[in-house]
Amino acid sequence: MKYYNFYLVTDKNGIKTDDDLFNISDELYEAGCDDATPAVYGDTLYLEFDREAESFEQAIVSAIKNVELLPGVKVTSVDAGEWVGLTDAAVLSGTTKASLSRYNKGERGAGSFPCPQQRISSRNPLWSWSEIAAWLAQQGKVEPELVEIAKVTATINMSLQLRDISTFDKVSTMTAVLS
Repeated sequence: MKYYNFYLVTDKNGIKTDDDLFNISDELYEAGCDDATPAVYGDTLYLEFDREAESFEQAIVSAIKNVELLPGVKVTSVDAGEWVGLTDAAVLSGTTKASLSRYNKGERGAGSFPCPQQRISSRNPLWSWSEIAAWLAQQGKVEPELVEIAKVTATINMSLQLRDISTFDKVSTMTAVLS
């Protein structure tokens, strides 16, 4: 068994006071989330976990199931998800943004750094975190376990999005059109 640290974002909002946060904390504890630290960002509840489990996937899935025992609370994503800027990728990989920027520009490393996938023409493009993690692992810069964690996070986030039947139907329709 190993401890895994991760954040879950929920759809719970309306937490305005410390008492509201204490009440949520008590409810989480009763639901089996004695390893969660609740916090509010803007108006949204998010939870930091240090969960012991056999695998990262098992830790996240069990946490989601526990959190969703609370009435009216639904987990919307695992943070950080699939799309990251170089700053987030640096934090996740334990490297620096400057190093990743040099890899991206081909000024350092073996070349073939992954291309950004979204907001390509903006000043802050987004990359696939799992692609960056895989590239860094191939270069010997991160442990292979980080690649697996990135892939699991992306898969769980996609699954959370597809739980909504209307989203699932739209994706199914678009997949058929693109095939």
